Amino acid sequence: MLCTLPGCKLVRKWFSPAEQATLGDPNPIERMSDATLSDPDSRQGLEVRMLVVDDTNYDTARMLNALVTSPEAQSQFDEQTLSTWSQWGFRLVAIPLDQLDSSLAALTPVRPLSVQWLGEFGAWRPLVRTGESRQTVVRVGESSRTIEHGRPRLIARSWSAPMLGDNGVERGVRVDLGIQIESSKRSTFELLPDQKNHTLDDEGQVIDELLSTFTLDGRYAIMIVGEVPGADWGNLPEPAPLIIPDVNRDQDVGPNADEDQESGLMPKESVPFSSPSRGAIEPSVPSMRSLGELMLVAPGSRLMRQGESRNIPKRVVIVLVPSAQGSFQMLSIPSSRGGGAS
Repeated sequence: MLCTLPGCKLVRKWFSPAEQATLGDPNPIERMSDATLSDPDSRQGLEVRMLVVDDTNYDTARMLNALVTSPEAQSQFDEQTLSTWSQWGFRLVAIPLDQLDSSLAALTPVRPLSVQWLGEFGAWRPLVRTGESRQTVVRVGESSRTIEHGRPRLIARSWSAPMLGDNGVERGVRVDLGIQIESSKRSTFELLPDQKNHTLDDEGQVIDELLSTFTLDGRYAIMIVGEVPGADWGNLPEPAPLIIPDVNRDQDVGPNADEDQESGLMPKESVPFSSPSRGAIEPSVPSMRSLGELMLVAPGSRLMRQGESRNIPKRVVIVLVPSAQGSFQMLSIPSSRGGGAS
């Protein structure tokens, strides 16, 4: 639709894969009873939350920086796994469940929160899909890799598993994670389809080094965000100062114009905008981005100028929330030794 009204501006933009992120499956295969869904204490398995937030002032990174420096929280992962995912542009952060809601509430959503209860599922399935990416060369650390053309997605499988805790053998939630490029060139027919065993690779390229396993004890959730490989969250740019522009008082009209001037109230149409202070620079988007950035970060303008439209930079926040209630116990097996005479 063309914009023909006076003063209307037509803003053209290409949607990035991150801006089309959706939960992987709106119709879960495994159904839970109404009683189970209404009683969180009886649920076993995994819940997925997805939030798209305004990333103008790096609010997500600021919030998560305090968590990545917590030794207890990051003990949920091994260093090699964190390093590998970070090189591909993904940051994995463990966040205590009792801090999750307050932490998410501190962010500014640009889309409603999406929540999906999956429970336990032994087969690989997509958790979050992003839009189709045309970029086939991505940054990995300080080098580059070639990936297939398609739709990147976060895949997982999960089930209850025993783990050794302070109170003996406790119930945990095992989560296998991976990244796959869902192929857009899958064949529409196959010879002898009944004789072929379909595998995960049939759906598209799997990034082998990102296949990882975690066992969560129910105290921590996993938060996944996209980030530039090697970015230092402890050295983020300062928020751009917001200034309310002065209005031309000679043009104030209306019965309350004098009252507005005396009270200092500003007209409703006045728009806050950033004043590029010394050192304030609009970050540029590198020509080669990591896979995590392509999937979970939508670049935009971080500076707001008076009278101009802008594309808000967005960040996709994925949260994996485990539910592990109860404990595992060793079963005693009665002896089968007979008592007959020899």
